[in-house]
Amino acid sequence: MRILIATLHVRASAQAVPLAAGCLKASLPTELQQQTKLIDLFPQADVASLCQQLLDLNPTIIAFPLYVWNRHQILLLSKLLRQKRPNLILIAGGPEASADSQRVIKEGALDGIIRGEGEVSFAEVIMKLNSKKPTSGITGFLSASSEAHTIPSAAVCSDLSILPSPWLNGQLQLKNSCGVLWEVARGCQFNCAFCYDAKGHQGVRPLPLDRLRKELQLFVKQQVAQVWILDSTFNAPLGRGKKLLEMLLEHAPQLHYHIEAKADFLDDETIELLSQLSCSVQIGLQSSTVQVLKPLHRSFSAQQMEQKLGQMSIAGITFGLDLIYGLPGDNHAGFTKSLNFALRQQPNQVDIFPLAVLPGTELFDQQNEFGIQGEPHPPYLLQSNKTYSEGDLQKSCLLAAATDIFYNRGRAVGFFLQLCHALKVSPSNFLHRFSDWLSKYKNIDQQKILAIENWQPLEILSLQQQYVAEQLRADKRSKLVNIAEDLINYHFLCAETLLADDCLPGNNVPAIKTSQKLRWQLNPAVKIQQFHFRLEDLEMMGGESLEKISRQLIPESEQVIFLRQQGEVIIESLDDNFAQMLIHARKEHTLNQLAQNIDPQSADESLNFAITQGLLLPG
Repeated sequence: MRILIATLHVRASAQAVPLAAGCLKASLPTELQQQTKLIDLFPQADVASLCQQLLDLNPTIIAFPLYVWNRHQILLLSKLLRQKRPNLILIAGGPEASADSQRVIKEGALDGIIRGEGEVSFAEVIMKLNSKKPTSGITGFLSASSEAHTIPSAAVCSDLSILPSPWLNGQLQLKNSCGVLWEVARGCQFNCAFCYDAKGHQGVRPLPLDRLRKELQLFVKQQVAQVWILDSTFNAPLGRGKKLLEMLLEHAPQLHYHIEAKADFLDDETIELLSQLSCSVQIGLQSSTVQVLKPLHRSFSAQQMEQKLGQMSIAGITFGLDLIYGLPGDNHAGFTKSLNFALRQQPNQVDIFPLAVLPGTELFDQQNEFGIQGEPHPPYLLQSNKTYSEGDLQKSCLLAAATDIFYNRGRAVGFFLQLCHALKVSPSNFLHRFSDWLSKYKNIDQQKILAIENWQPLEILSLQQQYVAEQLRADKRSKLVNIAEDLINYHFLCAETLLADDCLPGNNVPAIKTSQKLRWQLNPAVKIQQFHFRLEDLEMMGGESLEKISRQLIPESEQVIFLRQQGEVIIESLDDNFAQMLIHARKEHTLNQLAQNIDPQSADESLNFAITQGLLLPG
């Protein structure tokens, strides 16, 4: 028997980890593990290519984890596999299979699906198929051949300690600097009407601390780069969250963590623990309108949220906020109000999602009550509801895209509110005007604006500078243009440098005589930028208004270098000769050409420093 567990990921990235597949394989007896292979698939390939890729491995059974983002493609693939090889056994599991079981079986021509948590049930199914026994009576398993019309209850593992770790038993491989999806608990104690996290069995079931501790130690040993903690609300209940943070600080403080938290539960001790970690914390705001959230079983206090987020900012914790547009009872005006609230908290980013009415959620079951019209197939996006028209949804979608482009991808957190204050506009109005400006003055159509993934940082930087300069001049604030340009450049280059490779000298730096014969160029990891004001003075003014900065600073141009060494961002002013030499090296030149117009002794010292520090690399 040859078993494939094939995961179709959203895209190739550090998060493209086949965790569900690894858990399923780890649950099998050793003999069957040896007959099982994990396959990573990506949506860029067409279904026919994916089909052939799987068939070339001559499988007996193929199992697919099924999610909103891959359901359509996987079920087309499954149907084609059935046509090509009728005797192949095809099984699916995951949220989509659990919530929409019968349609999934039919659409994919599957032999069966597993509802709920799949490890124990999957192992039973595979063992019975291996021994050619009937699969009837297995918890959570719905067979296509079953004559019963009753859909079985979802499988729930009551004792998570019996589940083997796919990391510890080697089913999922770790590489240096890789990303890790790390499951620390299952379930959720909340029951938001639009969310599927509770999966029909409300409550949190943590994985054993001893297992988590060993996994952490393994992550450190293998030098992973970052860890996405899979826990919809890590700090609920409160005591559990503190224990987790204490364990991270004790065993793996050097890793970077992505964490989801509930703001209400962020007490002083939790914030202090988070401040000691390298982490980013994502908080589900969703809306700032109490009347919208209450029917969805969510509470909100603007004062409490501002207080908690303010504490996080003071503690130096990076955080982001989630918003949803299209919620029942909301409209575009309400969404702009929520967006204004979110941006005034200065989050590192705002992730904005259209409402998806997911099967298995309360909203899906109560569509008529809320007047919901939604897509019947993934991604199940809202088309309208009683209070949110199609026109409002289109406006909100465009505003969300403008926010992502200018604020998130434009690295604007450090200067955005200063610009809004200078122009005397709200955050949402600023972004709405930016979207209009892209359409009317840059002739960028809405489809391109909405194709957010295609926007590149340098393209956004140029548009930010143009837009802000034009807005300030139109508002008769031309004296602020250079300050705004400096702030935009500074924050862009800080972010770019943080993400860049370390600036390292070339391998086997040649001897001086050989060096003279080579052509040299500026290391791509190094950025040189001219500023209108001394950067030290700009940094000292912090988040002061542009008007105040303008009154207090005297223009004084300088060249500044941005680079990263040993993970640390280095920003330093340069003397004119050294700066011009490095700028000249943006194109390949010999050392003699780079040293022109520089005192010979100074030139030798500068060139030697630039080469040994990796600022210049041989072409």
